[in-house]
Amino acid sequence: MLVGAGTSAAGERSEVALNYTCSFPLIGGQPIQITIGIDFPPSVPVGTPVDALPINTVSKVGKNATGGLNLVGAKTLEGTALAQANIAAPEAQLPLEVPATLEKTPIPASGEFSVTATGETPSITFSQPGSAKITVGDVKLHLVPRKADGSLTALKEFDSACKQNPGQNNELATIEITPAGEAVRH
Repeated sequence: MLVGAGTSAAGERSEVALNYTCSFPLIGGQPIQITIGIDFPPSVPVGTPVDALPINTVSKVGKNATGGLNLVGAKTLEGTALAQANIAAPEAQLPLEVPATLEKTPIPASGEFSVTATGETPSITFSQPGSAKITVGDVKLHLVPRKADGSLTALKEFDSACKQNPGQNNELATIEITPAGEAVRH
């Protein structure tokens, strides 16, 4: 299995919604639901690179986190995420880190809110036919809460480790790797 530059392949939409517990300053562990979506090709021939693919997420932030952010005067939230993923392919297990950028999001006065993030997978080339299963793991967040004037809150920038809650189906997609020379199924 190779990671590097390649060519595009048509994709099917795959999504998975997963529950996490994220550690935050002041309020501790809080539930977050993250829905991950990607257009991944259903099949690809051996040796044919799959280009880097856009990935997007929507994270549902709970009311306790909203309250904590309001407590420090935060009016917007932005930052980055680094999602752990794994590709279980016939030739190897490939752990991946997929970076994403969180859109600047207004923080409501109360209740839940959603944060959208976008990123890109690395390009990959499979070397053996069979099935490859893509699963999602834990997420590391780097968060930047800002006041109305754009300055940082007393929290400054901070990191939050989000552990995936146990007992969930974390499979994002399965791709069939066909022998070289076979047409790709769409």
